[in-house]
Amino acid sequence: MISRILDLPLGRQSFFLFGPRQVGKTTLVDAALEGGKYLGVDLLKSEVLLKYKTAPHLLRQEVDYRVKVRGECLVFVDEVQRCPELLSEAHYLLERYRGKVSFVLSGSSARKLKRASADMLGGRAWELRLHPFTHVELGSSFDLERALLTGTLPPVVGQSPSDAFQLLRAYCSTYLKQEVLDEALVRNIGAFTRFLDVAAEQSGAIVNYATISRDAGVSGRTIRAYYEILEDTLVAFKLEPYLKSARKRLVMHPKYFLFDLGVVNSLCGRTARESVRAPALRGALFEQFVILEAYRLLSYFRPEARLFHWRSAGGAEVDLVVEIGSRVLAIEIKSFREVRSRDLAGLASFREDHPDAAAVCVSTNDLPYMAGQVPVIPWQSLFGEEWLLRPSGA
Repeated sequence: MISRILDLPLGRQSFFLFGPRQVGKTTLVDAALEGGKYLGVDLLKSEVLLKYKTAPHLLRQEVDYRVKVRGECLVFVDEVQRCPELLSEAHYLLERYRGKVSFVLSGSSARKLKRASADMLGGRAWELRLHPFTHVELGSSFDLERALLTGTLPPVVGQSPSDAFQLLRAYCSTYLKQEVLDEALVRNIGAFTRFLDVAAEQSGAIVNYATISRDAGVSGRTIRAYYEILEDTLVAFKLEPYLKSARKRLVMHPKYFLFDLGVVNSLCGRTARESVRAPALRGALFEQFVILEAYRLLSYFRPEARLFHWRSAGGAEVDLVVEIGSRVLAIEIKSFREVRSRDLAGLASFREDHPDAAAVCVSTNDLPYMAGQVPVIPWQSLFGEEWLLRPSGA
């Protein structure tokens, strides 16, 4: 079993554990609870869901019994968004049995909870995120070329490319194109399916709502709503533009990144190594990979960090800008080994407006070197203590 970075505060704190389907939420919690006594509520089982939908107060009675007999109770509710009514019961039980009852509440979507104005336990539960595997978790078994093609969803890791894409096709069909539709109550299934394909093609690019609107055959407002659905169901995340500049006119549009490169390639029909070897496409996938790794690892190690992209109206661009407190780091991402200072004009333009910001280029080189005034480092080095992500001793 591959060890995960995320440390679950079992027994110390109630928490929500959100993440897309099949990133390993249930596996992680089950492994942490192995051998322990807890009340399990699996809402993916139709009979369990019907039971608590019909009578959510039964959870309170079941916890009352366990506290009376054992003096304490840990409750694991899997896919809690399928029955938001249980959150009110959880809130009541946490108030009634302070220090004796705790909850683990996992889910693949917060949308139903938001839509139903569900009780989010009034700050009594932390909110944690689990992602596909990172290169840190995979360790020596990590392979960059495989990650660029098939991604790092747990069921896919270790599979042959052909088997991996069988799994990914099923994932995209049964989850993205069915459950997301059900979750969002989208009426125009054809339009949403076309949008999803376009969103995969546009993953990591600056979003032009008008262009996507024409391609999907729906209004720009609908496209914005569709992207919100992808965010709420944790299938995509948004990179806002970094706008703290008094000198340059800046591009105001966000970028959206689908959460896994295997899913992106599957939706785009890229299912063989040859299909991702073209230099421009490989460069785009490598950029997405580094940003996805930064997003995942920052959420684990530096949850206070904020991520942006930056582009001036004149076309100067920085792939990733990270704010951690007062520190700003501008990151350019190149998929080739030999980077020259002329390749880093975007960083130079950014630092004209932000002279206190640090700047770095990550690439596929083996050893760090200087390109003019900018360090060029192996991409793995970005995720160590020296540059960005990991607190000392983590």
